[in-house]
Amino acid sequence: MSPPPLVRSHRNASPARRRLVPVVLAALALLALPAHGNVFGKDGRSYKPATGPVLRAVGMLSKGERQVGSAFLVGECHAVTAHHSAFLGGDEGRGLTLHIGPDPLNAGRFTEHIRARPVLAGRYFPGTPVGMRGDWAVLELDDCVGRRYGYLPVADDGEADRPPAGPLMTVSFPRDKRRPGVAVEEGCRARESGPVFGLIGVDCAFGAGMSGGPVLERQANGQWKVIGLIQLRHAPTERVLPAYSHRHRNQMLHAATFVRQVQQLIGQRGTSALPRSALPTLVPSSASISANKRR
Repeated sequence: MSPPPLVRSHRNASPARRRLVPVVLAALALLALPAHGNVFGKDGRSYKPATGPVLRAVGMLSKGERQVGSAFLVGECHAVTAHHSAFLGGDEGRGLTLHIGPDPLNAGRFTEHIRARPVLAGRYFPGTPVGMRGDWAVLELDDCVGRRYGYLPVADDGEADRPPAGPLMTVSFPRDKRRPGVAVEEGCRARESGPVFGLIGVDCAFGAGMSGGPVLERQANGQWKVIGLIQLRHAPTERVLPAYSHRHRNQMLHAATFVRQVQQLIGQRGTSALPRSALPTLVPSSASISANKRR
């Protein structure tokens, strides 16, 4: 994540800009928090082998030896992640690697390790709600692993401009609860939207390492479609919270903020490489599954 101009120097800034600086610094401090997350009620996350056509399209993103987030395939040669994950450290996104195909028996082991570079990104600025809508980036991969793993359908133009209504599922690689396989949560929901369109509060469990992972919405036909990506946790805490609250909300970024740009870049309308028959119809379990977060 590149440091915004206000953080670099504000000695000669106007009073309005000086008032904004603490907000920006607080946002940056929030992004830098280590393993804390927000869990409401109980932690429903569980770890699954990434063998299905949805789970296998999600990977872990690293820069050097450090995990910076999660990412998901949206085309044969492209993946989407959070802007703050792709540009962590302000080095133009150099040195990114997408790890995909997690070992179901060994935590942190993957089948594929693919060099990635940002080729398209939103206008991200963490100090304002409007700037938070740009927290997305498209990565081009050196190896077109989408041909082997498939890639995820993203809500298209006609579907994206609405808040999520159905049950949600998150898929990601939490850094604070590393286990073999991939973390999945099914059955959480959107709870509030705003303060601008594109920012959605959800009661899904979020934790470190999850930023950039997909948030999928169950469709009427039982299939799953990407409705957004895991962005951040407000006021993260170590304790399990009794219920969802605005103060501790976990926030997803709506797919409407990036789907058209992704479609234009990849050169197709819609972003599913898989026939409808290949997309999973996941039946809700009594013990719902879980996932998370924002980085």
